[in-house]
Amino acid sequence: MNPPLLACLGGEPAVTLPHPPPWPRISRAAQDRVVALMESGELADYGLGSTLAEFERTVADYHGVPFALALSSGTAALHTAFHGVGIGPGDEVIVPSYSYHATVAPLFLLSAVPVLCDNETDTGNIDLADAARRVTSRTRAVVVTHLWGHPVEADALRAFAARFGLKVVEDGSHAHGARWRDVPVGTFGDVGVFSTGPRKMVSAGMGGVLVTRDEKVIEAALRLGHSHTRAGLSLPPSEAAVGLGANYRMGTVAAAIATEQYRDLDERIATKGAVLRGLSRRLEGIPGLRPQPTAPHVTRGGWYGYKAVYVPEELGGLHISSFVRALQAEGLKVDRPSNLPLHWLEMFSTRRLEPRYYRPGAPRPLYGRGDFPGAEQYYEACVSFPARYFSDPCDDLLDQYRAGILKVVRQADRIP
Repeated sequence: MNPPLLACLGGEPAVTLPHPPPWPRISRAAQDRVVALMESGELADYGLGSTLAEFERTVADYHGVPFALALSSGTAALHTAFHGVGIGPGDEVIVPSYSYHATVAPLFLLSAVPVLCDNETDTGNIDLADAARRVTSRTRAVVVTHLWGHPVEADALRAFAARFGLKVVEDGSHAHGARWRDVPVGTFGDVGVFSTGPRKMVSAGMGGVLVTRDEKVIEAALRLGHSHTRAGLSLPPSEAAVGLGANYRMGTVAAAIATEQYRDLDERIATKGAVLRGLSRRLEGIPGLRPQPTAPHVTRGGWYGYKAVYVPEELGGLHISSFVRALQAEGLKVDRPSNLPLHWLEMFSTRRLEPRYYRPGAPRPLYGRGDFPGAEQYYEACVSFPARYFSDPCDDLLDQYRAGILKVVRQADRIP
């Protein structure tokens, strides 16, 4: 009996069921709070009213730290965090090459020098052994991204920072609620930040939040982005009135929505985690594809993305782009990752952006393809599955995903 014709060759697609609605979704409680704010006209807060105060207290309590600060975006939170730990012109900060560009972009605003390092090939997180080789006398900090919600190894990160006397900034934007040995991400180092952008596990449309145990970080953050009323609650009038010019306040509507999303965060993580572990079980044993690995001692939390690993040698060397297109034709919402390794981008491979965009405080290194083989290997093997559609149980749909993948794998030699 002949196998069913591949959809990319004119056959019927394997996936016919509808996908669940994509995240985000706004609860009735959050909608009611938004309506109340609109009716009252309370859409902004120059000080620390009840809505912002509740959000910051909710976030701080969730992470077990004394301080949280609401901000206008995750990028603003990163800028504030780097400023808060004292990064300035000419200071070097170690950054993994495979990360979102916003993790490093605020360093340009501070005239600091981003120094890239390699990534692990399994989780995609920072390769601390390679990072150690990049440290110089000007290195002041390391920033890590808990990629796709998988926590960086906290003990190793702390040991690395202690060895070189570095500050640690955590970008937890992929990893709301993720834990390493039951320690929440964002609390491994000096300061942690989270985005509450549209696709994050805690979504408020736009927004961000900073968490820390260090009161000096909060004071510096207020000077940077919360002058003058809010800063005046804790800073001398001369500092609060002028500040450093950035307007990084979060609106009350975003704060109200994000507060409600923290209420059931752990419950939603459990549900989404069960769905994506179900996807992993369905991928096991399929030639050419490996489930996304998760260490046994971590909780992924946000599962911001699900990246399976493609092994072309098991499918006759079929190029990953051809493989992905064949899956897409079968109705799977899969794709290649949208993020490229940072060292492939113009801002890290040429000086054309200087000084029009970036005026470095010290000479900075440039990079090219091949400089970070771990980051490149990780990117080149990733197949993105639509995690934002998998927030609710959908076993029948996942069964169709498995059937579609098997259909493609078994006829890989026919794919153009």
